[in-house]
Amino acid sequence: MSMEKRREPREDKKKEKLRDSSFRRLDFTPLQETIEVEKRVLEKEEIVEELTEIEKEVLDIATEILKLKRYDTEFEIESESQIQKYPIIEKLYAKCIAKLSYKKGYSKEEIFLNIRSLDEKNWIVTNERRTKLEILTNEKLVSILEFIKINPGIHARDDKIEAELNITRTPFLKHVMTLERFDLIRSKKIGKTLHYFLSDVPDDYDKFKVIFLNPLIPKILEEIFRDEEITVSKIGENLDIYSGTILYHIKKLKDLNLLRSANNKTGKKIFLINIELLKKYNTFFDEPDFSQLLKGL
Repeated sequence: MSMEKRREPREDKKKEKLRDSSFRRLDFTPLQETIEVEKRVLEKEEIVEELTEIEKEVLDIATEILKLKRYDTEFEIESESQIQKYPIIEKLYAKCIAKLSYKKGYSKEEIFLNIRSLDEKNWIVTNERRTKLEILTNEKLVSILEFIKINPGIHARDDKIEAELNITRTPFLKHVMTLERFDLIRSKKIGKTLHYFLSDVPDDYDKFKVIFLNPLIPKILEEIFRDEEITVSKIGENLDIYSGTILYHIKKLKDLNLLRSANNKTGKKIFLINIELLKKYNTFFDEPDFSQLLKGL
């Protein structure tokens, strides 16, 4: 859904910064079913703390309205005048006016602008018939968020999913689609495979993270760190891997500018690792940690 930008009322200008802030939550610890009611309310308040008071009010009403399945969820609104074309938004708009305009003094324009604001920031995703608040208090979905945070670049066929999340590939894909609609995670297709990251992880180093998921790659780099004059066949011998496989991965490392070939002063061929790129990589991702190898330079 997209809504045409409109000038916000003067009283809302002070809240503009809060509206524009993107969703961030560093702690994705699953909410336990056994916690006390007061604790659960506190958790919810912490989740929505970036929202303005009127946005919180609208979000509460939206939680009820989105459950009304007699309304079609597909809509696109450019102005208030079009609201009547879309029953689910007309219902939400009318309910908000009844509760917030008459009782709390918010104008119709303020209500419209805040419905649009919540939609733009993916706090309301009508096709899911849920709000972001409901997603972030769902134990299973939060556990998947935490899993992706710990395993950036994970793909749906990874054995870790069933081992650690106790779900198979199909339900995992269903859940990540939901998380992606709420802009909590993002996917990146590298080769033929989709890899998943938290949405606030920059995409600059996705390809490096994915290649390092292969445990053989850091081992190849380690061999080169030890001896830059090492040959492909010697690397294969040391790692007990077919030299053709080593050559294939070295080519991929070169394509990513992680490695290049050169000649030393005697004219002998050597491998040079892009040290600065590895350092930058470790500012975003902890694994693999190249700090120990770099200390020897």
